[in-house]
Amino acid sequence: MILYVVTIGAAMGLDDIEVVFNAVGAICSTSIALLLPCFFYVRLVIIKEQPKNIKYYLAIAVICLMGPYALFSIIALQVAE
Repeated sequence: MILYVVTIGAAMGLDDIEVVFNAVGAICSTSIALLLPCFFYVRLVIIKEQPKNIKYYLAIAVICLMGPYALFSIIALQVAE
């Protein structure tokens, strides 16, 4: 239900669809390219109870550092306009 409200609100409030595509692209590209592979690796190490090595901690660092990147890229797009 909330998705419908957000969709209708965006359709009524925005003059250009480019804003929506920029926001979706910023969030999805960051998630697919950086966050999801690291998240899956961390979860597999935990589930299979494997020893935590440098790759495990590097994956956590990528998640923590690049997670806010999607938000910052959306803010940068809005400030640049």
